[in-house]
Amino acid sequence: MAGAFWGTRFLEIVKKHDSGGKVWKKIKLTPTRKANAKKRLLRVWQNEAVLKALSAEPPSGSAAAGDTGKEEKSSNSA
Repeated sequence: MAGAFWGTRFLEIVKKHDSGGKVWKKIKLTPTRKANAKKRLLRVWQNEAVLKALSAEPPSGSAAAGDTGKEEKSSNSA
C-alpha cells in the first residue's frame, strides 16, 4: 500500500475544461491529499474484498433457508 505513492510529488487529475473537454492537470501531492487518496483506496479495496467474498458464497445456502420457511407454513395450514 505504501508503494502506491512512493516517490511521487505530483498527482495528475482530470478537470473539466471550459470548452467542454477534459484536461489533465498536475497538482502538488500534499500530505493531506495523499492521506485522503490512501483512505479512498482502502475503501475501494475493502469493497472489492466484500464483493469477492459474496460472489464466492454458494447461493444454495440462502435458498435452503427460504425453502424451510415454506415447508413450515404448509405444515401449519394442513
